[in-house]
Amino acid sequence: MTDSRRIPDIEPSAAIRSIPWQVSLPLVSTALMMFGAGIMGSLIPLRLSAMGMSAGVIGLIATAEALGFLVGCLYSHKIIARVGLERAYAAFAGLKAVSILCLFFADGIAALVILRFLIGTNAAGLAVVVESWLNALVPNAQRGRILTIYVLTYGLFFGAGQLFGHNLDVRGADFLLMAGISTTLALVPMVAIDVKAPVLPHRVHLKILKAIRTSPASVMACLLNGLVLTAFTTVGPLFGERIGFDQSHIVILMACVSLGGLFLQWPIGYFSDKVDRLYALIGLGAGIVGVAAALVTASHQMPFLLLAGLFAIFGGLAESLYAVGVAHANDRAVSSDYVALSSTLLFVWALGAAIGPTTGTYAIQLFQPSAFFIYVVAITVPFTLFSVWRLTSRKADRLVETHEDFLAYPQTSPEIYEWLPYHKDAPGTTAGKLDTRDATAEPRAAS
Repeated sequence: MTDSRRIPDIEPSAAIRSIPWQVSLPLVSTALMMFGAGIMGSLIPLRLSAMGMSAGVIGLIATAEALGFLVGCLYSHKIIARVGLERAYAAFAGLKAVSILCLFFADGIAALVILRFLIGTNAAGLAVVVESWLNALVPNAQRGRILTIYVLTYGLFFGAGQLFGHNLDVRGADFLLMAGISTTLALVPMVAIDVKAPVLPHRVHLKILKAIRTSPASVMACLLNGLVLTAFTTVGPLFGERIGFDQSHIVILMACVSLGGLFLQWPIGYFSDKVDRLYALIGLGAGIVGVAAALVTASHQMPFLLLAGLFAIFGGLAESLYAVGVAHANDRAVSSDYVALSSTLLFVWALGAAIGPTTGTYAIQLFQPSAFFIYVVAITVPFTLFSVWRLTSRKADRLVETHEDFLAYPQTSPEIYEWLPYHKDAPGTTAGKLDTRDATAEPRAAS
């Protein structure tokens, strides 16, 4: 069953039959957005480097986009509440596309910071709108399945965009034009959705101290993910350039990071379902330390396939920190806290994402390219040791926990936690308003 208040013009049985077509529209829009983002992902740092900017300045400019994302998640609901989701989506997409195209004319740091900030803000707003639509279109019985498709769409098209840019001139306008066109085309599928607008997104409630009390290891895992993996999206292309690889090889290496982060999450998540998730977090920390230590010795003489494999494993382990961390926190929380807790962890991740690019780029600027991986080891070892301490200290006074099935959470917007099956029992959530008989029709897991 579906909630007749949410899809008023369609009978429940008809709604279920029409779901594949309706859901495909926001997914196509997401694919186009991420394709454009992928084109820019590896090429923007190389463009700024070709303009003569130092690694530290490039990191500061990347930080502006992360801060924009944070602001967009916090305040985009105010714009949406005033004009509605359809107009808000058009405004966010238009502003993002214009900001991307204006990057071609920007040659000063101030202009680049403003444009990257606007790109991040509008990207967050777009995610809020898309996830609000998915909330309206998907019944509980299909939420885990649609989440899996959403995560795959998000990651695959970002990786495809990266690969598409392997031979585009970073000094020219071509890759910015392609990214701007892809972003603008994302408007088309959304205007074809033949369903009344869903319930508007709610204001986000952040409870940092409560999150720390509930699961300090989860807070550290999400922060570490932002500090490491988000930093590497900026540092990685500069690292490849400084050890002597050309643009096509750099793009392939960064695509390996993205695709490794996408596909390794599910086997890691499956393993985390079978054990105490602290074991999984400890294993992820130890694995990241091991791979980062191996990458300290990376050079142009290292076999390219080996380097690509290490990049993919690094991306998979680092990306999984976030999803396993959120799952571990929810294992220890009551259902009424799921949405606020998960949203808080998203913002902890965003704080790490705002700090990481600057820290990582200054490491390679002040020392050498491999200094980034020394930085990774330096911040991951304390996390791993802390997780070991948490595991041993809990044995004497073990808390009673549920063990939720793993879901691969995308770092998109807090709105996604309002509709996931993981949070269906949370009072006040939109997912909780749907008929729970649908939710029990099939497993909730995406894996």
